[in-house]
Amino acid sequence: MPEYERCGLASAGLTALRVEHPDLMWHTLGGHLRESQAFWAAVGADVPGGYQQRRLCLHISAA
Repeated sequence: MPEYERCGLASAGLTALRVEHPDLMWHTLGGHLRESQAFWAAVGADVPGGYQQRRLCLHISAA
């Protein structure tokens, strides 16, 4: 929702998840929309490898 954009809510949520679960690898499932690429680059700045599209884990079904 536009009134919540650029407030840092998603960044704070992703940071909290990474702190709470440091041994997990986080990634996004889909391609990033052009308008969201700057967001994913910013929130992934301190994440090894950043947030980028990767293959699904073997235990996850694409269906």
